[in-house]
Amino acid sequence: MIKYPISTILYLAKLSIKDKIHDTLKLHNNIDAYITIEVKDKNGNIIKRHKQRSHSFVSNFLSGLSYVFFGSCTSCTWSGALAYATGLQIGTGTTPPTPNDTALKDPIANGSGPGQMNYPSAPTSTSVVVNGNTSSFTISSTIANNSGASITVSEVGLYAKSGGEQVITGLQAHDLLSSPITVPNLSEILITYTISVTT
Repeated sequence: MIKYPISTILYLAKLSIKDKIHDTLKLHNNIDAYITIEVKDKNGNIIKRHKQRSHSFVSNFLSGLSYVFFGSCTSCTWSGALAYATGLQIGTGTTPPTPNDTALKDPIANGSGPGQMNYPSAPTSTSVVVNGNTSSFTISSTIANNSGASITVSEVGLYAKSGGEQVITGLQAHDLLSSPITVPNLSEILITYTISVTT
């Protein structure tokens, strides 16, 4: 069972208070993101639901955006292709994110061995949907636990992929879950990022 250090508990408490104020006053950011999670048992029954705001777009997010506008990205920190071609990764790290993060602190590897989980070959995404003044899209992955034991997830990463001669990836958002989520053996976890802009 993962236990957060005191510094992480204080970090998450500060975010929780900020979110409650925003929700109570119905304040919305121009760019917003939410993480939703479902854990399903081997029979497909939902045994856990969780939703929280994403707080941690990292500097790569703006660096990639600058590439769209200017055709170059001198400050991007990209890595070689992930071992699996997916836009989401989960981990067991408990360190609060920083703007310079380029990877999760303790990523869960792809596979079915001890401490590993099976990632899909690609994420699922939706087209942009416009509802009133808000436009949004989702990206999600279902990750299966066939490791033989329960695995507790405490961090989530959203990665972007770039084409060209070699497919490379870059961390765009790195979030700690407000509380760790246990995925039993032979169960699966569905992670969804919903990103929206409001005019």
